[in-house]
Amino acid sequence: MVTTDAIEGIVNQTLRFHYDLFADVLYLRLLEAEDAPTIGEITDEGDILLLDEKTNRPVGLTMISWWKRFGGGDTLPDSIREIQQRIEPVAGKLAA
Repeated sequence: MVTTDAIEGIVNQTLRFHYDLFADVLYLRLLEAEDAPTIGEITDEGDILLLDEKTNRPVGLTMISWWKRFGGGDTLPDSIREIQQRIEPVAGKLAA
């Protein structure tokens, strides 16, 4: 039996995402800053905003309980397309 535990991809050639299905954690990172050292800052929502250590510019975001909060609740997504449709708006905000 084949199971999928994570999905990865790139949004608009600017941002990489990694979604851990079982932990329900979405990791977002700007491609141009993938190797930049960062400092994590907890947001009011309980997510972790990654700031470039040198410029203090947002370069990534770790969203805890992402699907439960912004997707379909406790039921895991049943298609990659469904996940992509939910990631795109979040990615757009970070990339802006």
